[in-house]
Amino acid sequence: MKKITAIAIALAALAIGCGPNFEMMPQPGFVEIEQEWDHYDYRAATPDGLVIAAREIEHDPKADASVWLKAIEGRLREGKGYALLERVEVKSADGVSGTQLRFGHDDDTTPFLYYLTVFVTDDYIVLVEAGGEKELMKSAATVASAVSTFRVN
Repeated sequence: MKKITAIAIALAALAIGCGPNFEMMPQPGFVEIEQEWDHYDYRAATPDGLVIAAREIEHDPKADASVWLKAIEGRLREGKGYALLERVEVKSADGVSGTQLRFGHDDDTTPFLYYLTVFVTDDYIVLVEAGGEKELMKSAATVASAVSTFRVN
């Protein structure tokens, strides 16, 4: 498990500096946030705290999607205290298969949900993340729309 966690840490550290090879459609009620210092190629938020973000990571070292999913899941469960609630198979708008890992996490007395959708291509690993308070996430059709309109290219 230590090797998988090391892979997950390496995965998170491999953010690419050039422009992304994906297309994220703006979602109603979200405002795009541009920050030079973070690891996201795209990030948007609502005034009440829902966040949608996407980033692209070079697929190096090469590994099967199941390896990356296991590494990411382990990192979030063991390193961050998230509980995996379910896995959902998804497709991007341009037909690329992916897996959405749905996690729960309680912060004091407030439950939060965090959805991490992973698309693995030959050249890139593309992550689409959405998170916020559980009640907001459950009622936000825009989170599902963001993934269904996302193009991996």
